[in-house]
Amino acid sequence: MTDANEKTLLTYDENVRAYVDGTAQAVNGAPQQWMDRALDGLAPDARILEIGSAFGRDAAYIASKKFTIECTDATPGFVSELLARGFSARLFNVLTDPFDGAYDLILANAVLLHFDRAQLPFVLEKARAALKPAGRLAFSLKAGDGEGWSSAKLGAPRYFCYWRAENLPALLRAAGFAGWSIVEAHTNRAHADWIFVVATAP
Repeated sequence: MTDANEKTLLTYDENVRAYVDGTAQAVNGAPQQWMDRALDGLAPDARILEIGSAFGRDAAYIASKKFTIECTDATPGFVSELLARGFSARLFNVLTDPFDGAYDLILANAVLLHFDRAQLPFVLEKARAALKPAGRLAFSLKAGDGEGWSSAKLGAPRYFCYWRAENLPALLRAAGFAGWSIVEAHTNRAHADWIFVVATAP
């Protein structure tokens, strides 16, 4: 891990309650539409992994659709929060830990935006290799230019890397994906402009 990633994870681990209190508790709007696209057509017994489950909001939505989801987070604080809320959860850092099998869907909502421009291609290729044939990777990024640190919401620094939708196809192609949908959306989140991706493995 880089120092930036370690610092960001420490911020999350030390501010679990502030994150829970400052984050929308329900899935709706563009994120809901994106998750529905990611789930569309999956078998009832599909193997689904979430990277960065936080307090389980998105996992609960997916479970409400009668799917089983494996929750993970890179911070002990959020894993404890997930377990306290009744989820099955484990520590998992996508930069350093191996995937433990093949998945039909890997979901990462507002997670990959914490990786820099060298790390994101690595994570995309690693996730693609962990998918079953025609499996899907669904992830969201903040739209914008450049990168930087923000103490908004948690009062402690988190690293963000911003992307433009037109730059993503080349990354997805290089990572070995066979197809993708990329949707830009204006949301009611603090950072309004987002990119929602569902990429499909060969």
